[in-house]
Amino acid sequence: MTHFLPSCLLIAAVVVLSACTSSHSSHTDPSPASDFDTDLPFSLETPRFGAGIANDGDAIYVFGGSGDEEWLGDVEIIDPATENVQVMHDHILPRRYFSAVYDEAHHIYLIGGISHEDSDYSYETRVEIFDTRSRTISYAAELPYPTRINAAVYLDGKIYVIGGGHRDWETKQMKRSSAMAVYDIASDSWSLGPPMPSAKETTAVAFKGKIYVVGGYDGNSAVTSFEQFDPQTNTWTRLPALPHPLSAHSATVWDDKLFTFGHYTNLTATLVFDFASQQWREADLKLLASRHNQATTINDKIYVIGGLQPGVKVLDAIQVFTRQELTDAAR
Repeated sequence: MTHFLPSCLLIAAVVVLSACTSSHSSHTDPSPASDFDTDLPFSLETPRFGAGIANDGDAIYVFGGSGDEEWLGDVEIIDPATENVQVMHDHILPRRYFSAVYDEAHHIYLIGGISHEDSDYSYETRVEIFDTRSRTISYAAELPYPTRINAAVYLDGKIYVIGGGHRDWETKQMKRSSAMAVYDIASDSWSLGPPMPSAKETTAVAFKGKIYVVGGYDGNSAVTSFEQFDPQTNTWTRLPALPHPLSAHSATVWDDKLFTFGHYTNLTATLVFDFASQQWREADLKLLASRHNQATTINDKIYVIGGLQPGVKVLDAIQVFTRQELTDAAR
């Protein structure tokens, strides 16, 4: 049986910080950063990783995350057409490792993750709603099962929040979840859906009315699992496994392809899945090495934003992959 955590689980800073670095005990040191130079046209005002990202078809919104030694509560708004970046400082709860989901009706929901206010760290239950027109913040019903590095997608008036990690209330040890919480926007209420086949921190995308959960970390190692949820039948299906394990990565859909970017140990890893052929392959894209970056598709391009090069730097990068690059990489 799934047990919900208390609505505001506060954790001592020293304990949480040790848990929130996404340290994978069974992993080796990450591969070195790529040795190519990337001439990026524009960049974030503040380098960050573990941020939330969403777009409304006109602009890309980058929320929170962590900088070099700070938790961020700002919003960077990127105009892809003009390459202009606007910043709203101290506008949201400082949080990282959370999901940002656009509802196709001028609102972006910020869900889960770990927040940092004053000296307190919390697995965050508060769900902020960012209005892309007024750029104001309101609140939805609280997330009943707060997790970090969860996956969240929007489909047909509902937001599906899947998996993630949290501290066990009794043992105080980190656990990975298979739970799926479903938020109904119209009724402002949460319910539980069928759990994933396996518990993990993960990422997900939506494509043609179904949800696809891609790789992740199960508490021991990165995984190759690839799973589909069909809201119409309320069932999960296992799909062809990834060519190699992935965690601390991002994913986005472009045309009828799913692309992934980065990995905990291989920071330049890129994969592509063809929905038509149901096959994975390596994608030959020159990704700036990072883990915990974020990816989104807008105006026929993929943007990969921010990320962390462990022991080196936090990135302010905004990488742009064009139709030609993506078409060539998917061949």
